[in-house]
Amino acid sequence: MGEIHLDKTELLNLASRITEGAASDEEIRRYNVIYRYFQQAEAIPLETEQANLLGEQMIEKINYQLFPPRSVNIRSWITRIAASVILICSIGLGFYFLNGSQKDSTEQLAVVPGGNKAILTLANGKRVILDTAHGIISKEEDMAISNAPDGIISYEKLQSILNGNELEYNAIETPRGGTYRINLSDGTKVWLNSASKLRYPVAYSKRERVVELEGEAYFEVAKDRSKPFKVKSKGQVIEVLGTHFNVNGYEDEPFIKTTLLEGSIMVSTAKNKLVLKPMEQSINKNGELSGQQMADVDEALAWKNGYFQFDDENLESVMRQISRWYDVEVVFVGKPSNKKFNGIISRSKGIKTALEIMQATGNVSFKMEGRKLIVKT
Repeated sequence: MGEIHLDKTELLNLASRITEGAASDEEIRRYNVIYRYFQQAEAIPLETEQANLLGEQMIEKINYQLFPPRSVNIRSWITRIAASVILICSIGLGFYFLNGSQKDSTEQLAVVPGGNKAILTLANGKRVILDTAHGIISKEEDMAISNAPDGIISYEKLQSILNGNELEYNAIETPRGGTYRINLSDGTKVWLNSASKLRYPVAYSKRERVVELEGEAYFEVAKDRSKPFKVKSKGQVIEVLGTHFNVNGYEDEPFIKTTLLEGSIMVSTAKNKLVLKPMEQSINKNGELSGQQMADVDEALAWKNGYFQFDDENLESVMRQISRWYDVEVVFVGKPSNKKFNGIISRSKGIKTALEIMQATGNVSFKMEGRKLIVKT
């Protein structure tokens, strides 16, 4: 690596901007380059007093956010009360992340929350990085695709009947630590969670609207009784006419969860079918469908609304969500834990906030090594 020219003040300023969530992509890359340089040179860029000051500033900026329920129900309020208790314990007992060393503090700073990031693959194979390309990104005789800076890609109103022509497909894919929203040509809105992919036709056929999902997405389907809307995901098909629902079908999850907010949908596999009504959820485990009533659907939609919500969630499930959003590798050390977690945490906060809350509940501790998160039980 070539020589790096900087002073301690620059590194402190970069670290502070990352902590505040105000750093640009270029500043984050600059910080990581500088820090790796000092690691390789076995240099210590910050004196103990400066490192402690930065640590105090970080703690002052931690702001736990509790979200009010959209509707009054006992389960929702219990979840929020549990979250409040956890937060009070965390503050009262003075829990903190890692051991306070300068090395661990600076490594943790580089792990920032995810944001609006995705790659669009056009029908001709061209790939567009959406977090850097804004405005009209593709325009042809019968279509125009625009991308807004706030993470929304839209298709203008197209001819919905192709008159026998072959369907042309686009695909949008979010990385770990990325989310995006897409407005399809029929008016359907789709929110993609981290590490997810949606493949869809630019314009639909005469008979149906079919999309393919990998990962997790929330759908608000435009009504069109002449053309049912279908979502294919990990061995199951969801069929609707117009409704709102969420699908969680990550490859590393033990089953697929489909949660319905309004309308009606039919979920089918090779083994059986299930019709869902609002506030119901289907569980697809190895192709076998079962249903359950949901007292509160906020948990399923928490990611879309900008926060984590854990409702008696086991440690492994929580860590999968943390890993995808912050793009870190999770390594477990110790015996399997049956610990359950309850609480609500803003996804706009750094990884430290989430880990402090869980550590405050006891029986689990965390350590960051670069982008590796070591979980000790």
